[in-house]
Amino acid sequence: MYLVHLRLLPHPEGEQLPASTAALLTQGRDADADRIEHVSLHTDAQPCPVVGVYVQAANLERAEAAAERAWTRAVVAHPPLAQWKLLSAEVPLLRPDLDE
Repeated sequence: MYLVHLRLLPHPEGEQLPASTAALLTQGRDADADRIEHVSLHTDAQPCPVVGVYVQAANLERAEAAAERAWTRAVVAHPPLAQWKLLSAEVPLLRPDLDE
């Protein structure tokens, strides 16, 4: 399983992502095929809101692509989400030394 961070450009008027965003990312005709397991919203992340998408995938590239497709489906299903532009869909690099 991979955690993919969708980094979003903030809403032009400063609005926060709707609470329904997580559900929208797990719905749709192809959501099961993309194996989206869980979605977590981090609306106050700085400098950009972040959506954490947990994906079952064979490799990192497929996980990132699946998360990006989920965002695209959510925007199609709920057009107001287009106000948050997708900047990137990437598995974050973790540094264990920062936990000390």
